[in-house]
Amino acid sequence: MRTDIPFPLNPAGDPGPVRLSEETRGLAAEYLAGKFRSRMKCSEKNLSVDGGDSPLLRARGAVMLAETAPLEIIPEERLAGSEPFIESTWHCVPGLMCNGGKDHVGSISHTTVDFGDAVRKGLRGLEAEIRERGTRAADQGERDFCDALLTTLDAIRVWTGRYLSAYREMLESTEYAEDVKTNFRKIVRSLERVPENPPETFAEAIQSFWTFFEFERLCGNWSGLGRFDEILGPWLTRDLGNGTISLDEARELVAHFWIKGTEWCFGLREGNTLKPGSGDAQNYQNIILGGMAADGSAVENEVTYLVLDVVEELHISDYPVAVRISRRTPEKLLRRIAEVQLLGGGIVSVYNEDVVMDGLRSLGFSEDEVRSYTNDGCWEVIIPGKTAFGYCPFDVLKCFQDALFAEKTPETAEELYAKYLENLRGTVEWIQNNSAIPRHYRKTENADGTVSFESWKGCDVTLSLLEPSCRESAHSYQDLGTKYAVVGIHAGGLPDVANSMRAIEEFVVRRKKLPLPQLVEILRNDWEGHEPLRQEIRRSILYYGNDDDEADAVMLKCYGDFAAAVGPRRSFRRVLMPAGISTFGREIQFAADRLATAFGAKAHEYLAPNLSPTPGTDRSSVTAVLNSYCKMDLARTPNGCPLDLRLTAGLRRQENAPELLAGLLRTFIEKGGWYLQIDAVDPDMLRQAQLEPDRFPNLVVRISGWSARFASLSKEWQDMIINRTALGL
Repeated sequence: MRTDIPFPLNPAGDPGPVRLSEETRGLAAEYLAGKFRSRMKCSEKNLSVDGGDSPLLRARGAVMLAETAPLEIIPEERLAGSEPFIESTWHCVPGLMCNGGKDHVGSISHTTVDFGDAVRKGLRGLEAEIRERGTRAADQGERDFCDALLTTLDAIRVWTGRYLSAYREMLESTEYAEDVKTNFRKIVRSLERVPENPPETFAEAIQSFWTFFEFERLCGNWSGLGRFDEILGPWLTRDLGNGTISLDEARELVAHFWIKGTEWCFGLREGNTLKPGSGDAQNYQNIILGGMAADGSAVENEVTYLVLDVVEELHISDYPVAVRISRRTPEKLLRRIAEVQLLGGGIVSVYNEDVVMDGLRSLGFSEDEVRSYTNDGCWEVIIPGKTAFGYCPFDVLKCFQDALFAEKTPETAEELYAKYLENLRGTVEWIQNNSAIPRHYRKTENADGTVSFESWKGCDVTLSLLEPSCRESAHSYQDLGTKYAVVGIHAGGLPDVANSMRAIEEFVVRRKKLPLPQLVEILRNDWEGHEPLRQEIRRSILYYGNDDDEADAVMLKCYGDFAAAVGPRRSFRRVLMPAGISTFGREIQFAADRLATAFGAKAHEYLAPNLSPTPGTDRSSVTAVLNSYCKMDLARTPNGCPLDLRLTAGLRRQENAPELLAGLLRTFIEKGGWYLQIDAVDPDMLRQAQLEPDRFPNLVVRISGWSARFASLSKEWQDMIINRTALGL
């Protein structure tokens, strides 16, 4: 192992705690330097779907990958299995081609399969379940699907069997020292039992979890991992009780799970041939900790705290972590979350699980399903193993500006808002009529006037294998085999609409500074020649995010009207279409079509992320922002409504900073927040990293539903992050 790679500092600029072994920390440094991404190659064998895609073809493709995937074995690793195909990082299925071999076939993300179910049953249990379902097949299609699942199970056996044989051969080699062979023996013992059987120990359970997750990646899919501590906690609790493992040993295994999750890391920018974009830690492999189990019991356990230990020490952002918190959450866990959040990077975020669950109940899910929620690999919440998910984003400010800059300029604020609502409702209705189907379906209008739908993105069986509802329905994920299908309708720019109306109501209606048509003409010309007026509007009015009742009342109306426009609509084949609010970094995309705003922003500026205040308009404190946000009835947007907060870097230097931030988390719970992502990166450090990226290889920042290494972002994305307001408590 190389020793010349410096271990990356966290964004706080300090080395942090050292709990892990030197060997494990060295392995982490190598992974984060991009060593393993650089060795990835395309699959050398291909299958074509041009003759017709099918579950059986996909299963044969899984076997092909299992048989041909290069085996990556690093002696220091404590878990077996790596994903060597570069196509997977492109969101494609390795070895699967279409259009005469010109194009790769896309894979699946924005979902979370039920890894816990697979780990608990093992391949043998899954096989028995699938064979029984095959006896109840209603037609040849269902029989073929069950056969494809069984073939996919065999593919996993082939892949893990190859690793087991390789480790056994290494044990016979004289190349390795005895301490290394001790590690090999532990891995062999695990692979001899799992994933074929249910695990008996924590070491077996975490190896089985990794195997199922990594085989999904091997086949191109990007699934979230779900409730990591709920899945693995029972084995660790039992092993600790009987003395099979120590906490330190368990922490090392969790750390190796985290390290192996960075195998797609770009590495240092120097000499990097990959084009910067929206980041290299956004492969939708999110993890949820804590909260309530399906039976109402608390999930929090030693695995919960070990994950936070590992994140604190290694600062690996490839698994964005969200913790479900509530009034039931102990102070110990709130403080631990706060301590990690203060290091910056936004890797750990929180859900207010009671508000989230209220929104899910409104969609008709059963109580045990509501309690079992996880995220979809980003931050939208779904029922794991039962949900096919997609979302349709749009720019609400565009609806507003289309009304404001219409050919016939509105004369009054009332006329403007009425026209905006007409545009908003029309946009939502269009989405409902044209996108009320999962993203894997295509709508066709037939010659006889009827409408038909067909699956167009394939029949993936590797992901369907780990979806219990797909196994029961004997239909694939893309063929609506899951129990639920959800297409979220996501509005971006809602705070910008509220601020625009606030400025018009205050400056045009109340103060009568100028008539609306005159203001519109000034905005058409991007405030040219009216800089004093622009500054007066920016500075003399309080906008959303300052805990001002008048400003927040406008936001509350805009929020409520959007939620009402979406409503509880259900469409094509039981598809749910809940409301959500998001931008996911689309502030950049939206900016190209946005003109100057009534609250003083110039054309094409990057404006509000999610339901957070527009940068520069939040002039008070973090508490004020939180108060404004929590005035909304956030259960009315059950598909998500995040709040992004950047704390001033000086906060973490205060002696009582963890207590202050834990208090903020408690306030977020008590006031009814939905989802909170906090970052505490020094803007000056970001600007320096923009100039000298190789000095800050692991400087992590929160983007939206994910975190990313700052050096991997394009300049426009970096500018957007730097532009966010930093506030004190």
